[in-house]
Amino acid sequence: MDGNVRELFEHAIGLQGTERDEYLNAACANNHALRAQVADLLEAHDQASGFLNSPTSDASSAVTVDAAPVEGSGSRIGPYKLLQLIGEGGFGSVFLAEQQSPVVRRVALKIIKLGMDTRQVVARFEQERQALALMDHPSIARVFDAGATATGRPYFVMELVVGESIVQYCDTHRLSINDRLELLAQVCQAVQHAHTKGIIHRDIKPSNILVTTQDGRPFAKVIDFGIAKATQSKLTEKTLFTEHRQFIGTPEYMSPEQAAGSLDIDTRTDVYSLGVLMYELLTGGTPFSAKTLRLAAYAELQRIIREDEPPKPSTRLSQNAGEIASVAASRSSEPRKLGALIRGELDWIVMKSLDKDRQRRYESANALAADIRRHLAHEAVIAAPPSPRYLAKKFLQRHRLLAAAGSAVFASLLIGVVATGFALARALTAESALRTQLNETNTARHEALNQAAIAEAVAKFQTDMLATADPAQLLGDKVTVVEAMQAAATNLDAGSLKAEPLVEAGVRDAIGNTLRGLARFDDAESSLRKSLELRSKIPPASRPDTARTRNALASLLRETSRPAEAEKLFLETVEMQRSFFPKFSTDLALTLNNFGLLRRDQHQLDAAEKLLREALELYQKSESAQSSASADCMNNLALTLQDQNKLPEAEALARQSLAAYRGVLPAGHPKIANSLSNLASVLGASHQTPEAERLCREALVIYRKCLRAGHPEIAWVLTNLSAYLIEQNKPAEAEPLLREALDIHRKALRADHPDIARDLSILGSVLLDQQKPAEAAILLSEALQIVRKTFPPAHPGVISVLINHARAQQELGDVVEARKSFDEAIATLRKQAPDGSPLLARALGRSGAARLETEGRVAALPELEEALKMAEQSLPPNHPFLKTLRETIAQPDTPRRAPKAKP
Repeated sequence: MDGNVRELFEHAIGLQGTERDEYLNAACANNHALRAQVADLLEAHDQASGFLNSPTSDASSAVTVDAAPVEGSGSRIGPYKLLQLIGEGGFGSVFLAEQQSPVVRRVALKIIKLGMDTRQVVARFEQERQALALMDHPSIARVFDAGATATGRPYFVMELVVGESIVQYCDTHRLSINDRLELLAQVCQAVQHAHTKGIIHRDIKPSNILVTTQDGRPFAKVIDFGIAKATQSKLTEKTLFTEHRQFIGTPEYMSPEQAAGSLDIDTRTDVYSLGVLMYELLTGGTPFSAKTLRLAAYAELQRIIREDEPPKPSTRLSQNAGEIASVAASRSSEPRKLGALIRGELDWIVMKSLDKDRQRRYESANALAADIRRHLAHEAVIAAPPSPRYLAKKFLQRHRLLAAAGSAVFASLLIGVVATGFALARALTAESALRTQLNETNTARHEALNQAAIAEAVAKFQTDMLATADPAQLLGDKVTVVEAMQAAATNLDAGSLKAEPLVEAGVRDAIGNTLRGLARFDDAESSLRKSLELRSKIPPASRPDTARTRNALASLLRETSRPAEAEKLFLETVEMQRSFFPKFSTDLALTLNNFGLLRRDQHQLDAAEKLLREALELYQKSESAQSSASADCMNNLALTLQDQNKLPEAEALARQSLAAYRGVLPAGHPKIANSLSNLASVLGASHQTPEAERLCREALVIYRKCLRAGHPEIAWVLTNLSAYLIEQNKPAEAEPLLREALDIHRKALRADHPDIARDLSILGSVLLDQQKPAEAAILLSEALQIVRKTFPPAHPGVISVLINHARAQQELGDVVEARKSFDEAIATLRKQAPDGSPLLARALGRSGAARLETEGRVAALPELEEALKMAEQSLPPNHPFLKTLRETIAQPDTPRRAPKAKP
């Protein structure tokens, strides 16, 4: 095939309808033979594609070709029923679908066109899902599932997002420039979150950012994260693709390095696309028009993106005199005012984002968002030339009252002579204040530049780290997130950032927090400790980022059952943060929340409640009132109230927390699973056991879907679910769940972790219910050793294990030791809950049953009757324990079991 024909053909197959005709007319000009040759090839391609991909009539209905089904509305793919075609492009088709198991919900299902390598595509996407599952941002749409249809077509299942594209939404609702910038900053933060998890979008454009209205304010969702990297092919009908090189992106939004076909793509490619989006939000058009790029020959298109400098946004507005009125109206502005609003700072920010040399762009999406927020706050932006005149202008904008006072003084000097001395003194004072403020502005700007430089350097290192973890370099078929983090840590240990300790500390924080989320606690602790060591050597040692690292390390120590070390770090961190966060700080709120969890672990419930209520109040007074962090705090407070037997308030808070998570997170998010499990725990304590079991099973489905096999959170839910089954007298169903949970915890946690003791205790109880006392006794002895080492004597964890341990001793005939354990548990509970509690009722009932066997009915009856009275007040009428108690009390006196002698 002639090279020119190939080039025209390869470009035109990505176009549809009139766009294709316009392109061919312009590209072939009067060369009718060339036009006909390309047209023949395109017709043959379309016929082949239609034969393989398209229904013969209605594109949304299911048909068959050569007896092979073609997916469409009404057909099923695994647990998904396709309802309606909602989008179609060169990459594939997007359907509204209903997932029918294991949960019922509506999703968006994207089916990739035939002809792609299914095995490789799905394998690559499976790698991406590990990283995608870590993303926890309300402005990022989640990807739930991936697989292949019966015809071999890869498909992806995503969160269903209903909204308008960001540009359409802004224009329809006539958002002002400032409102548009606030929305863009929100998008930048979502993109930055993805970057920290190792995901580069590579196709940021308006149609991939959908906006809805929530509580009267616009809320953005970024979609299609991770699919670009998984498919390595074109994403839409506007995406470039060739046989020899693959381009991910849309021409109008594509960075120069993407247009060059470079394999060296990093996070700054997304920064460029965000700059194009900002340009469009400000001016109503992209730096290079779609028509210009579509009509250009392939090589010319590349050259334009790589070499031509677009006009500044304000210049573009002045060039479009015929459209400026409508553009200004859609921004709730006037033509003259709109140009003035954009000229200067916003020009600088956009053009820095669009720099051809990515070294001169913002190094991260966060850095771009920070400069946007500086502009909105009338502070000096990094993109601006730092002239004294400019800084003075920013000062005057922020301090209009002071500036007005200075102007009045100056006027009085010109008009009045009588009060010259007084006025002169005021003028000098105002001048001195102005100089002081300018100096402070310079200092603040210097600090902002320093922090931005650190953030950009951290982002660059993370990008480089992800590149070194490429399978091609590590010579592995798959590279996990853990391997990528370990490769980065190895580079740091070798001294790659020795000259930049703050940057190294920031990277080690990112590594540590990621590994902590993956339950790789030892490696996470090593990274966080090294970060803290670096930060402690750089004055001031009490800086906010040092406090954040200390909080993360203290939380990890708590999770790995080292309460004394964790407590010391939490106390120091709270003191530090109170000193430099006098108002409403979410940093302080997070530390108080985590410290509250430690106090709950230590059974200092009043202290835990106080910390958690303060944290929740801080969240509610900050901009994060609707965040998942605020929902976390509600969740933890609910569990603490449950421990205090304040069950109605605990249930209300747990339900409120779940609703908050569902409002800010996509369905299937692990935090929703955690909230479901915790609500189940509160309901279980209230003896609403069937609903607790249902919620727990829903949580387990989510966790198994989004967490790696063997994650401790899965074990936690398995243990909870088994407890609800035991409450419903189903010990045989509970046993395999408990054994799986125990196996997971033994592999993931320290041998003396209290979660292991909890599994051992409940499994021991199940084995006792199934008349397996010998094995139960072994497990319960181990559990008792752990809880006595970990908790104070009055902790419920100790009491529960003591009761089960006493039961095992009783069953094995060691009545003397059983009596000691029962008496210890009952005495502790009477001090702790003098008015009675379900746990005390159980202890008395178990003890009374033991006395009945060894001491007779007369000795046992007082404990049994007291237990029954308490149980009737605290348990539902049909509870199995009540039935057991009544049957035990009704038993006739039986021969007593002789006490077993001590060996």
